Amino acid sequence: MATPNVKRKRLVEKSLPPAIESYIPESRLFMQLQALERRLDTKIVRKRLEVQEALGKPVYKKRIVRIFVSNLAANQTGAVGLDDMDEGRFGAAEAPSWTLRIEGRLLDPAGTATKTRTASHKFSEFVNSMVVELDRDPDLYSDNVVQWRRAAAEGDVDGFEVKRRGDEDVKAKIMLDIRTATDRFKVNSPLLRELLDIRGPISKAGFIMKLWQYIKFNNLQDSDDPDQIRCDTGLAQALGSSVVSFTTLPQMLHAFMTRPDPLIIEYTVRVHAGDFHMAQYAFDVEVEVEEPSRQNIGPLANVQARHRELGQIESQLAQKMQDIHNARAKRDFLRGFADDPVAFVHRWIDNQTKDLEVIMGDRRHGLEAALAAIMAADSAAQELTADRQQVLEQETAKWLKESALYDESWADEAVFHYLSAKTQERMQQLLQQQQQQQAQHAQQQHQTALGS
Repeated sequence: MATPNVKRKRLVEKSLPPAIESYIPESRLFMQLQALERRLDTKIVRKRLEVQEALGKPVYKKRIVRIFVSNLAANQTGAVGLDDMDEGRFGAAEAPSWTLRIEGRLLDPAGTATKTRTASHKFSEFVNSMVVELDRDPDLYSDNVVQWRRAAAEGDVDGFEVKRRGDEDVKAKIMLDIRTATDRFKVNSPLLRELLDIRGPISKAGFIMKLWQYIKFNNLQDSDDPDQIRCDTGLAQALGSSVVSFTTLPQMLHAFMTRPDPLIIEYTVRVHAGDFHMAQYAFDVEVEVEEPSRQNIGPLANVQARHRELGQIESQLAQKMQDIHNARAKRDFLRGFADDPVAFVHRWIDNQTKDLEVIMGDRRHGLEAALAAIMAADSAAQELTADRQQVLEQETAKWLKESALYDESWADEAVFHYLSAKTQERMQQLLQQQQQQQAQHAQQQHQTALGS
């Protein structure tokens, strides 16, 4: 499959010639701008990584969920005894029953327009588990505790319903474990809560940060050994030690963290107040809601346009730099001719002569020239074996050390032709081997056919 022709991005030459400052003093300002650009690029790359990392992490915003508790009553017109229901004198549809309903709705922030309203969230998204305890005689009713726990495969719902038979009012205790974005804990030490001003559930990182702020504010860190913390009276009483190592603090704080208390709602199921009864109050709970993606918010939406603009400026800069290099080469050429015209012309003629010899093939290069020099030295030192060896080594080292010889234009072309020849030779060898294998295989098949 042929690959499409992709236009390669031209490398931008941003360096000025070394000696240009001597005849263009203003170039120093450009070099200072280049140094400032390098520092700015470093900061931009760091900030870009920070922004990408921030966009990759979910962002949570505090919102309010309003919880409503109510109940429905059915077939409560006449009193029916428990024995009658157990003996089946009334069908399941006619037996007195009630349904406890626990519903929740996420409130929109103040000033939210209808068009900007995001997708609605279900109530169960904000609940880890729920327990409902019914205050009924356990000897008569065995299903007085209802439990629900979040499962990965379950879909979210707007509310929960608990349906039971009965014709009497029932007290219900509803315990909700509210879900949070990060695990939060309750600090079980009243002294630590008072010292660190902790008013509710807190994350482990927030707990450590509160303690660190207290240590810094009261200057409890040892000046000689920063890893040691000299506790004051209150902190020593709370932690049980006057000197604590900072590296052991996270593990030590585990003993002071417990699961937060659930949200408890007391409600009485009323069956004689009509078919529907709702609690007098609703309950507002603070939750954390993930904000939608912010990929296209703010100035980040114009990044691609800015990149195109910078690319155009860099292309213009590359053209200006090329013009400067060409002007410098032209100036050096004319300055060399003006300073010493005779020597300049001689050098120019020598260079042209060497180039012509290369083109015509009259000049030896590389290993060919080195071998010619070795052969000349060898013929001049035929009689002395030690001297002959030394001369050979010197001449070989001389030619091999002239690395500038291989920087000329012929070197790349020679390497290309050499590799092409080797590749063709290898391909011919592979083709011959393949043909031989095919011939052997055909001969074996022919012999097998004759034998059968």
